[in-house]
Amino acid sequence: MRNIIKLDLEIRDNIELVNPDNLYHYVKEKIVDNEVYYILIDEVQKVQEFESVLNSFLKMQNLDVYVTGSNSKFLSSDIITEFRGRGDEVRIFPLSFKEFYDAYQ
Repeated sequence: MRNIIKLDLEIRDNIELVNPDNLYHYVKEKIVDNEVYYILIDEVQKVQEFESVLNSFLKMQNLDVYVTGSNSKFLSSDIITEFRGRGDEVRIFPLSFKEFYDAYQ
């Protein structure tokens, strides 16, 4: 489990990581060998210049990066253009009442 780096940027404990340099260095310090590391960042749009941080992560051969965001800036077409060919966009919508009821009855 040490190869999974999970960050929720809405949690006050992680407030320093909304600084792009702090986030980058925090993740780099967690990478201690050549094994694959999985980076999961929730609410990445809170990071100023998050695109440059993610581009830096994408240059590292042993990282698999997953980010989520709920902000309209994060969903803009500029973001899709920025990462074209280097990632996949998955849009997730809330369950309808029927879907929720079918799952949980």
